[in-house]
This record gives sequence, structure tokens and C-alpha cells, in this order.
Amino acid sequence: MTLSVEPIRTLTNNYAFLLTCPAANRAAVVDPGQAQPVLAALKAAKLQLEHILLTHHHPDHCGGTLELKQHFPGARVSLHPADAGRVDFPVDHQVREGMKLDFGGVAIEIMHLPCHTRGCVAYRAETFLFTGDTLFTAGCGKFFEGTTAEMQNNLERLKKLAPETMICCGHEYTLENLACAALADPGNQALAARLDEARQRAAENRFLVPARLELELATNPFLRLDDPGLQKSLGTSGEPATLAALYRIYYQQNPPA
Repeated sequence: MTLSVEPIRTLTNNYAFLLTCPAANRAAVVDPGQAQPVLAALKAAKLQLEHILLTHHHPDHCGGTLELKQHFPGARVSLHPADAGRVDFPVDHQVREGMKLDFGGVAIEIMHLPCHTRGCVAYRAETFLFTGDTLFTAGCGKFFEGTTAEMQNNLERLKKLAPETMICCGHEYTLENLACAALADPGNQALAARLDEARQRAAENRFLVPARLELELATNPFLRLDDPGLQKSLGTSGEPATLAALYRIYYQQNPPA
């Protein structure tokens, strides 16, 4: 592995991610909702910013872009064309499904995952997957601009990735999501154990993101739509109905803060 990834807390509960190549002083950042924490990390490590990778157009994910460009005018901004016309700064790379960007010899692959917004993408680099607001730890994002079927397709694609994939999502909703997951899937012992561990880690002010896909497959109900036990608990039949029932639990009964 040649890539190093550092989560950076921004705003209330957002994450930006700083990517570095140890062999060079170059850096990339994913979803800088706020510039100052990213600038502080770049200065501390004496890094030059080369890429600004945006998963979608929402300000809490791209609000620091203009300020970062003022400090690093050569940094290249990437965003899907469906969202590129909805921001107030130039987009250098209008990224699409299957495209690859080069970062110090590391390929960053684009996955187009429309639903939260029409232009939502994930960036995949080595074992890291930057999912923005599509897949969260123990949850998934809101269907602001898409359908249940689109999100189901996105989730099916993501669950087929290698189990060692590290899910780097755009918000720290882990505890809230695990509480909702426990309501939906009360018999899941792995989920109960994860919730206990997450509470301990949070009490110690330790990061809960990223998380291995292997853990998500065992405890994130949105990646277990075909599980008979989950369907029985929810009183559903079939994956679309199970996804809809989970969405109601997460976002209509117990929405994240």
C-alpha cells in the first residue's frame, strides 16, 4: 500500500479525508466542507494540495473549495457533471463512472452512485472507498434526488467490493445509525457488540470512521436487505420493501442529528 489517509473533522459532524503519498509531498483531499482544518493539516505535514475530490455538490462537502484554491491554485477540482453546474467554483475534472485519476502513481477510480444527488460519486483508491453521503457506517444516505431502486442498486454494487475495503464516509453518524440498526435488527449479536465498542471508542474521543466493509456487511442493515432474520424483524418481504422500512426507521422515526 502506498496511500495514507487521515480523517479530518469539519463543521458539526462532517469528515474530510486527506490522502498522501509517502514518497512525495503531494496531497489530495476528499470533501473539504471547511478549509481551515484541511489547511492546518497540510501545513503541519508540509504538503502541496494536488486534488480536491468532491463526492457531491452539497456545501457541507465542498464549502472549503474556494479557500483551498486560493492557497493552492494548481489543485484540480473533481465533481460529476450532474452536480458541477450547482457549485460556485470552476470544476477541472468532470468525473464519470469508470474514469480514473492519477495521484502520485495511485489510481483513483470513480463510481457514479446517483440518489442522494444526481451526481453523487464515490472515489476508490487502493483499499479505501470515499462514499460521501451514499453509504455511512451502519447506515446510508437520504434519497434526496433519487429512488429506492437507485439506492438499492448502489448498495448492491458496494457490498460486492473486497471485504477489506475501508469505508470512508462523509459524516460521523455511527452511534445514531447503530441505535437505529438495533431497532431494526434486535437479534443481531454482531451489531450489539459493535454498538458497545463504538460507545467506548466515542467516549475516548477516537475515530469511528473509517470502518471495514466486512464489518458493515455484518452489522449495517442496508447491506443485508436479503437477510431473512432482518425481514422477519421488519415484517417485510423482498429487498425493496426492506429498504423502504429501514429508511422509515432511520429518517422518519429516529433521524441522525
